[in-house]
Amino acid sequence: MLMIKKITLYLFLCIATPLLSQENNNRRMESIRNHLEALSVDNPGLTESFKTDINVNNVPLSGFLMAVSRVHKVNINVSPELQNITIVNNFSDVTVADLLVFLCKEYGLDIDFTGNILSIHKYFPPEKIPEEKQVRVQYNPAEDLISMDLDNDPLGKVFRKIIDLSGHNLLYSSELENTPLRMYLKDVDFDKAMENLATTNNLIYTKSRDGFYLFDAAYIAAAGPEGNPGGNMPQQNRRMRAPRGASFYYEIRDTTSMTLKVDFNDTPISSIINEIGYDLKINMYTATPLDRAGNVTFKAENITFDELLEKMFESSQPPATGSNNRNPGNNDSNGTNNGRQGNTSPGNHFTFKKERNIYYFGTANQLSVRRVEIVQLMHRSVELLGDPSGNSGSTRSSGRTVPGGINYLGGGYGSGQNMYNNNAYGTNSYNNNNYNRPNTTLSTSHSDNFSSYNSKAEALVNILPDEIIADLDIKIDFELNSFLVSGPAANINRFKTFIKQMDKPVPVILIEVMLLEVSRTATVETGISWGIGDEPVKTRGGIFPNTNLTLGAETVNRVIGGFDGFGSLNVGKVVPEFFATIKAMEANGNVKIRSTPKLSTLNGHRAHLSIGETTYYVVTNQNYYGSQIPQSSEIRNYMPIDAELAVSIKPLVSGDGQITLDINVIQSDFSGDRIEEDAPPGLTSREFSSIIRVQDQDLVVLGGLEEKMKNDSGNGVPLLSRIPIIKWLFSSRKREDSKKKLTVLIKPTVIY
Repeated sequence: MLMIKKITLYLFLCIATPLLSQENNNRRMESIRNHLEALSVDNPGLTESFKTDINVNNVPLSGFLMAVSRVHKVNINVSPELQNITIVNNFSDVTVADLLVFLCKEYGLDIDFTGNILSIHKYFPPEKIPEEKQVRVQYNPAEDLISMDLDNDPLGKVFRKIIDLSGHNLLYSSELENTPLRMYLKDVDFDKAMENLATTNNLIYTKSRDGFYLFDAAYIAAAGPEGNPGGNMPQQNRRMRAPRGASFYYEIRDTTSMTLKVDFNDTPISSIINEIGYDLKINMYTATPLDRAGNVTFKAENITFDELLEKMFESSQPPATGSNNRNPGNNDSNGTNNGRQGNTSPGNHFTFKKERNIYYFGTANQLSVRRVEIVQLMHRSVELLGDPSGNSGSTRSSGRTVPGGINYLGGGYGSGQNMYNNNAYGTNSYNNNNYNRPNTTLSTSHSDNFSSYNSKAEALVNILPDEIIADLDIKIDFELNSFLVSGPAANINRFKTFIKQMDKPVPVILIEVMLLEVSRTATVETGISWGIGDEPVKTRGGIFPNTNLTLGAETVNRVIGGFDGFGSLNVGKVVPEFFATIKAMEANGNVKIRSTPKLSTLNGHRAHLSIGETTYYVVTNQNYYGSQIPQSSEIRNYMPIDAELAVSIKPLVSGDGQITLDINVIQSDFSGDRIEEDAPPGLTSREFSSIIRVQDQDLVVLGGLEEKMKNDSGNGVPLLSRIPIIKWLFSSRKREDSKKKLTVLIKPTVIY
């Protein structure tokens, strides 16, 4: 069917073309005739008939026309090109005008009229202007779909058509203006269509960040040094583009941010840098030929040029070895010798430095790729701090089972004294101080310092991985809270990136502690007692609300005398020294003590609170001098011992905001009892240690430290003191019940 249509179209053109040409020729002859008729009004020779019949044979056309001009007085100018035309005709009874029209039609002539002058010359039909080929492109803006039917259409014309229809901006280099394009697509996504258009026509396509589509030639012939074709272009400047899927392929996605899509398979690093650098038009300085940098296999969909260089050179860098270089030197008092030098490698691996938009390439030991930079911490200290220094000089002493022993030190400030160490409770020494005060006894604090470092100030540098500080010389400036770093630029950038991740505000934890101590007592005391004293006793005491009454003999006799009226009962009288005591008392107590200290500390550091009382005991040292007649010397020293309320808390904030608390609470008091007059006083203590995890601003309740006491005692007459009711007349009883409870409430709040 398609073939029949093509044949029909061909036949139609073959028939229509001659007909159209004939029609144009008739129209031209009619125009000449009209001009001659108009001119014949002023020049009657055009309407004259030939004087005689003319029979010509092989006569030049130019000569024939000149003869007609002379005979009939017609101004005729003959073109020299008519000299080569000969005519063979027999004219009879024709006018000059008809003769001229006939000659123009027969020999393809034309007449230019200038006034009454006829200029006859060969007729040349006007060149047919070819119809401009329309670019067949359709665009659907609703779905961003495009259809194309291109057959050797010039690139410039196609792109203008696409821009007009779609509104997308397509940019290309000037040498691609007349590049023929071939492509047939139907309803394809615009981005996908542009990508396939570039691929099938040996073009490179990239899309910039601001939405421009950039096209360039995939294969460009090398040019000479002066731009003349055929010259030999230096190898490092020749662009060797490869199609997708080859071992060396890249696309420039954004020239502003230098974003790339790369796919390299065992490709020389020198070729990668030179080719991409040529397209990005970057300035480069090479201290050592890049041919020694080796090969690399790399694939990434979206990576910047700087990141690509870092990853390629990292792959050729030897790994940092060992950790035996982590022994920093001793520090001066002003901290001017603090620092750390990373593991030193041979320095022959390649690296780069970017400075003022110029890329410097060379080995790590070359000065052109090294730099010195100050890296300042914005949110934390260069010194990895230990626990508060106020707790490191000396510790308070209290408690019964708190780590630490009760040390009875004799003559701690003199010589020749003895030291007594009483670990009566089986406790072990637990002290993190660099020195012990002579009167240190019971320690309530325990914190871990960085004992593995000779200087706490170097702790932050020493915890960094070896790969981060490799080939770097790092010094510490405490006054500016900065690191002074010297080394290859790429290593410094890696160090800065890692430090930036660590440079975050250290959380501050506000710890609210509430100590509640409740003491409840109940005492009941009853009974009647009488006896004979040394001397007469007067009646005295209280009756209400507490009854504690002592009756003298006179009062008792009056009471006895009151019974004389009851028949024959005669009790008699008591002696003057007689007394009787009546007790009936009940007491209740409810005491509540509340303390609300607040502590703040950095994350991972211990906070301490201690409120205590100090008393002293005597340590006597007696020394004997001489052997024949020994003499004694006695020295008495007063040593301190503490009782206190101490709270020690160490918070640790995790990444999800939860807080781990290491809590140690101790409360101790002096009991007032001493085993000897000069012995240390007795201590009663309550303490607990716990590790818990809570959320921010959660309330933690720690309790259960209770002290209970029950006392039920009495005395009286045997047997009678056991009989109900009357036992109150023949006995004295005391019942006492007490209860003490300590509760600790802790509320941590994280502050950033």
